[in-house]
Amino acid sequence: MIWIATRDYRRRSFVLVVLILLVFPVWPKAMAGNDHKRSESHLNRYEMGIENHDYEDQKRPRLKRRDGGNELTGQTAAWLLVAANLTVALSMLMKGASRYLRLRPETKDAIKRFNQFQKKHLMRFHYVLNPSALGIAGLHFLLSSCRKSSLPEWGLLFVTMMVFLGLMVKFKVAPKWMGRFIYRLHTSPLVFAALILVLVVGHLIVG
Repeated sequence: MIWIATRDYRRRSFVLVVLILLVFPVWPKAMAGNDHKRSESHLNRYEMGIENHDYEDQKRPRLKRRDGGNELTGQTAAWLLVAANLTVALSMLMKGASRYLRLRPETKDAIKRFNQFQKKHLMRFHYVLNPSALGIAGLHFLLSSCRKSSLPEWGLLFVTMMVFLGLMVKFKVAPKWMGRFIYRLHTSPLVFAALILVLVVGHLIVG
């Protein structure tokens, strides 16, 4: 029973990784689209003359109530996260393909060698770009406003947690009895999928 449960968990994880690869690279473009639509909507209202003479008197209260995100910092943080974690998502996908797809031994060997190659040359950026993305994400949070939902706060918290867990794994600062749990938590596809879900839904609510 334990073996069956583990196998089902791995299959679900593999499916989640595939979905992440499909959604994650599109996320920055979606965020840009939301910001662009907000700008066009405001411009159209102005050109159509919907704003009346009371607009100037009510301008400041409206700006205080309006939710919105800083596009430059949001785009930068999103693309850095994509670049930093693409190698990890590819590694999960190739491992899942080798394990669950019916491939010839030479094909599995080629996938394994390519995975080792890309991890050797790209994993270094994973540990540099993620902390950079966290710093810019913090600036993005400070420059943005969202009172509709607390998901942006949770998203920033999750990103911070994942980055610090990754640094603990990289520099092996955790005790040995805790190291295995930290590694599994940091590399869990379910945690990664939850992080992406919170970030995407939170930004869609703001948009």
